[in-house]
Amino acid sequence: MRWSVLLGAVFCSASWACDVAIDGAYVREPIPGRHMSAGFMTVKNVGDKDLALVSARADWAGAIELHTHTHEDGVMRMRQVSSIAIPAGGEQRLESGGYHLMLMQLTLPLPEQPMMTLCFDNDHCVDQAFEIRSMR
Repeated sequence: MRWSVLLGAVFCSASWACDVAIDGAYVREPIPGRHMSAGFMTVKNVGDKDLALVSARADWAGAIELHTHTHEDGVMRMRQVSSIAIPAGGEQRLESGGYHLMLMQLTLPLPEQPMMTLCFDNDHCVDQAFEIRSMR
């Protein structure tokens, strides 16, 4: 897997040595007529302190929530979480069936390469470009 820090679509805030590398960031193309979707990626913490993703925002989404899936009584349920931990030197995958970004109140059509700001518990944010992928 190839990791890039501060290349192309990843920009760290000015005073922060970038401890986050993001790979494979994509948004599912919304179902026609729906104004919601999900965002996925792998977040790698290349630093020596634990981090947590605590929020995300984008001009093209009215609301973005951090979500996970749980199994309750044989039924898979989605629920909002307050943060997603990324251990020092480790990574966290945001993927279908697990942690993900729930994107709501979308402005359609989505931008060709949508940008999202991802904020962490150390008060620093990263701007990340996302690919749009079809569900087909």
